[in-house]
Amino acid sequence: MKKLKKLGGEGKMARKKSEAAQRRKTLESLKNALVSNKLSEKFLQDKVDEYMSFYDDLSWINETLIALKSSGNCSLKVYTDATAEKRRISSEMRNILRFLGLKPQDVNLTGGEDDEEL
Repeated sequence: MKKLKKLGGEGKMARKKSEAAQRRKTLESLKNALVSNKLSEKFLQDKVDEYMSFYDDLSWINETLIALKSSGNCSLKVYTDATAEKRRISSEMRNILRFLGLKPQDVNLTGGEDDEEL
C-alpha cells in the first residue's frame, strides 16, 4: 500500500503533480471568469478562496476514502459519513459558483456512431 504524506500540519495529503495542475487550472479558470465578468471586489475573491478550500477538502476526502478502502479499514459508517460530507461540500461549491454568477458551459461532445442514447 502506498503511504500517504501529510502536508505541514494541515492534515492534507500531498498532491500528485497532475492533481496540483488541475487545482491550478481550476483556480485560474475561476479568476479568469471573474475578470471576464468585470468582477473585482475583494469579497468575490474571498469566495473563490472559499471554493478552493472546499475543493481541497473534497480531494482530501476522496484520497482518504481510497486509502481506507484499499487497506480494508473502511467501515460502512465511515464511508456513508464521508459520502454525505462530499455531497454537502459539492452543494456548497455549486452555491458559490451561483453566487459568483458562474455556471458550467455547455460542451458539445462529438462521438462516433457507437454512441448510445441516454
